[in-house]
Amino acid sequence: MDNQNRIIFGFSRPKGWFQPFSWAIRFFTWSNISHAYIKFYSTKYDRWLIYQASGLAVNFIGDAMFAPKEVIVEEYEIPISELTKNKTIEYAIDKCGSSYGVLEILGLLLVILAKKVGKNIPNILYNNNTFVCSELAADILIEIGEGNGLDPKTTTPVDLRNFLISKGYKAK
Repeated sequence: MDNQNRIIFGFSRPKGWFQPFSWAIRFFTWSNISHAYIKFYSTKYDRWLIYQASGLAVNFIGDAMFAPKEVIVEEYEIPISELTKNKTIEYAIDKCGSSYGVLEILGLLLVILAKKVGKNIPNILYNNNTFVCSELAADILIEIGEGNGLDPKTTTPVDLRNFLISKGYKAK
């Protein structure tokens, strides 16, 4: 498939040892992933660019810097038109630099715990001015018209991966 006409949704976990948020997410979701990201190809720069919420902000990072820091578990390719890709990248650029939702991630852990006991609760620590990785990826999925039914405020990386699988996408 032509690099230009696709977007990739990826799932990973950090390679570093001390990663308490990653540990918590993987423990409470019983999963091997704790991070969601979006990957675009830039023909102009002949580079894969990773769009993510990590560290302290929403950011872009080149694949050459990302791959050594992360255990890439699965990636899903979604074909899109050039127009949709451009609009999506514009959206990503507009959100770049937004703060990482540290409190929001704690609220997401509460959502996960509530699900474990059969309760669906909103993320009471959600803030529409901050982002966590799975929220950012869910927003992009909605932006490209593939995320109908997702609630970015309560979506975990595992929820997002399961959603893509339910839509018939296969890991590459």
